[in-house]
Amino acid sequence: MRLFKVFAGTSILMVLLLSSCNASRVVSPIEEGEWRIGGAVGGPTVNTSRLPLMSVYAAHGHSENQTRYAGLALTSLGFQSLQLDAGTLQRIIPGSGGTPEVNANLGGNLLVSFRDGATRVYPHIGLQSVWTYKKFMPYIGTENWIDPTYGLVDGKKGSLIHPSLHSGIRYLSKRFEFGVEGKWLNPTRSFVIPQQTVPTLLGRGAYGLYYTLAFRLQ
Repeated sequence: MRLFKVFAGTSILMVLLLSSCNASRVVSPIEEGEWRIGGAVGGPTVNTSRLPLMSVYAAHGHSENQTRYAGLALTSLGFQSLQLDAGTLQRIIPGSGGTPEVNANLGGNLLVSFRDGATRVYPHIGLQSVWTYKKFMPYIGTENWIDPTYGLVDGKKGSLIHPSLHSGIRYLSKRFEFGVEGKWLNPTRSFVIPQQTVPTLLGRGAYGLYYTLAFRLQ
């Protein structure tokens, strides 16, 4: 019941927090023609409260250097909203030896309220540096969300740019991919969500730990 009260009366900013805290769908282009079907569980800790998130996604190797993906946030359905994300990951610098490959991702996030039909679209852009050691792929990256409707956020706490930092590792076998990722959301500013205040850089911010599992279909 306490968790339900935390989410009751969710604002636009709360939905943005839940959305931008999803784990990375893909961090390196997958093989051309390959499909990966997977899911992610985890969520950020805001002060002392954990926000549980679940999502499913699919990714397709469009070419050797480009992967396209789409996802559905299952948690948002429980709060009477539809949340979809889709995008493209593009390799821009190949890796070699101990030098990481660098990939850029560009996409968007659609949120639709079932209660009043309110619709929001949030573009995002990011960069990933990925190393490859046999079956392991450690990586670091950053992602920036753009909120065109930041002026509508409750209490004038909105922001046009929502940055995040993340780091993790993926294990790739013949049949599946498993990953663990840590993410730090909005480390440069404070904002308020129902019953919680996310601190600034001098505080702990909103951080999360996520687990991903995807099956390879070739």
